[in-house]
Amino acid sequence: MRNKRTAIFLDRDGTINVDYGYVYQKNQLQFIEGVIEGLKMLQDAGYLLIIVTNQSGIARGYYTLNEMNDFHEYMVRQLNESGINISKIYYCPHLEGCDCRKPKLELFYRAQREFDIDFESSYAIGDKIRDLALCDKENVKGFLLTEDMEEKQNSSSKISKCKNLLEAAKIIVNSRGKNDL
Repeated sequence: MRNKRTAIFLDRDGTINVDYGYVYQKNQLQFIEGVIEGLKMLQDAGYLLIIVTNQSGIARGYYTLNEMNDFHEYMVRQLNESGINISKIYYCPHLEGCDCRKPKLELFYRAQREFDIDFESSYAIGDKIRDLALCDKENVKGFLLTEDMEEKQNSSSKISKCKNLLEAAKIIVNSRGKNDL
């Protein structure tokens, strides 16, 4: 029997790249400081890097599916140039009425099936609580990226706060093999 794989489920806008609202233009892609280093650390520790992102700008008519796909291809190429492999980008193009828009979990479950992921050894990282909805339903630990470290901790003990992806990556890598954070 082969071992299941571990993954980091990453939100896109506000977690990996600067979120200036409905991000789809390649010339405006800007990685958040420390993201490249953090992703590299997580990848080197053996985690698959999987992006799960809501892209309602498609349903709103702000950009097309092709424009989003072009943006994703460009982003992945830029990350590849830094030695980072994104296993897959799962996206929801809808505004409502679907099972794939976070906080719903269909995209996470699709990734789990496709890559044979062990949720218990995996993490979710995002800048909004809906990015971590998986942590409420499955035994997945999460990191909420926020500058407001004073705000009351989320009710889930499986979710920790940190300032950015690099900080989350350091905690994950340093805790690898330990029972808890």
